[in-house]
Amino acid sequence: MNDDELSWRELVTKKEEFLHILRILNHYYEMRGETKSKQFGFRRLLADSDPNSVQIFFARLGPFEYQVACRILPNEETETWIHIDGIAEERERLQTIGNQDHPVFSLVCLGDLYGISVPTLLSI
Repeated sequence: MNDDELSWRELVTKKEEFLHILRILNHYYEMRGETKSKQFGFRRLLADSDPNSVQIFFARLGPFEYQVACRILPNEETETWIHIDGIAEERERLQTIGNQDHPVFSLVCLGDLYGISVPTLLSI
C-alpha cells in the first residue's frame, strides 16, 4: 500500500492527548539511547509544541498499526512514522479473557484518537 492509497484522517480535537502519548514514547526512546535521528529531533520538537500549532494525521494500516504524519506550523516541516498501538492491543487481549477492570482501559491510546479524527484529503 502506498501513500496515495491510504485513507487519511486528521485529529482536530484532543491534540494535547496525542502530544502526551508522544512525550511518553520520547521518554522511552531517550532511556534506550535512541535519540540521534532527525525524526527523533522532530518528535521532541513536536511534543513540546503548542497543540494549536500542529497538524496530526493518521492512516490505519492494520488492527493496531497506524501511519502517523505530523506538521509543525507555520514552517510546515512534516515527518511520518509507523505507530503500533500496544494499549489497544492489550485492551483486546484483556477483553478476550474477560478482564475489563484493568487500568489499561483508562488510558487514551492512538486508536481512541483515530476514532475521533475526521476524514481529510491529505497527500504526503
